[in-house]
Amino acid sequence: MPAKLTMPTLGLTNPRFRYRNASSTDISETFKRARRAMNKAKRDAETAQQALELEPRADTAAAVVVTMPRRARGAA
Repeated sequence: MPAKLTMPTLGLTNPRFRYRNASSTDISETFKRARRAMNKAKRDAETAQQALELEPRADTAAAVVVTMPRRARGAA
């Protein structure tokens, strides 16, 4: 399996690109920023969607399994 090619998110000519040399880079701040973004996305997803909880009905307590017809070979 070939390696996945990862491209930069900003190009060198993008005005938002700011060069930082290694001595002025704080990797712990980068991870903190990423964790904050992930937590915010998780909170947004939880508030945007409501959980659907289904209660089993008494008359359908046993599971009903229906077999599907076999598909012919070569069919898409």
